[in-house]
Amino acid sequence: MRWMSRISAADIVTLLNGLSGLLAITYILDGKMMVASCFIILAIVFDGVDGAVARKFGTSHDFGRFLDSISDSISFCFAPALLVYGNLYDKDLGSAWVNMPNALAVVATMFFGSFGILRLARFSSKDFKQGYFLGFPTPAAALGIVMFCSIFGNSELNPLSNGFEPNYIFVFAMVLAFLMVSDVPYPKMNKIFFVLAGLTGLLISLPFLMYLMDIDIFSTATLGNVELLAAIPFSGYLIGGPFITSWMRWKRKKNRII
Repeated sequence: MRWMSRISAADIVTLLNGLSGLLAITYILDGKMMVASCFIILAIVFDGVDGAVARKFGTSHDFGRFLDSISDSISFCFAPALLVYGNLYDKDLGSAWVNMPNALAVVATMFFGSFGILRLARFSSKDFKQGYFLGFPTPAAALGIVMFCSIFGNSELNPLSNGFEPNYIFVFAMVLAFLMVSDVPYPKMNKIFFVLAGLTGLLISLPFLMYLMDIDIFSTATLGNVELLAAIPFSGYLIGGPFITSWMRWKRKKNRII
């Protein structure tokens, strides 16, 4: 137990990330998707903070990177994958072995979860040293799943849903899964992209919190439309990120030649 005395403040924040993901899973099992989504977003916040805490307070060991991957796998792979499953799988339709919609729900869940873990393994082994991400980062993918499930998820589980569109969720989850293990470059969260991530999270989580806390200022339809606005900054990173990263790499290469 002596090694536990070496746990740093950054490790505690990283652990809070994983615990938030675990709590999200428990709420998904209870069918409380909005609360679960809030915990996934909270895990993203902890994930963004732990690096700053490590730089400020330091650490006395080198297993923080592995702890980060374990926590991320819970919060950004398993929890959002189960969020997809909870929204798409309908037990009244029968087993996934005999019902195609339920089979697709299982497929999307397995692809997102497994490809997310592969993405984290590659990042932990070597990609963390690069100045950009290879493949779509798992926290951003988790945020995208939260966004799409809140906008197009089962309206019985997501009161702010704009209408249940299971095909949209399935396709989006599969696209994100393949992007995570791709070699498409994405910029790390700094400057404008940090703002885009914060704006996306705010537009998603604020309507959740207002609804859950029963703050009767806006109608449910209005809060649902705010959720739709979150797609704008998210798309800016999803679509524009690779172009900007490629341009930055080309510019650095050109400067080295000069």
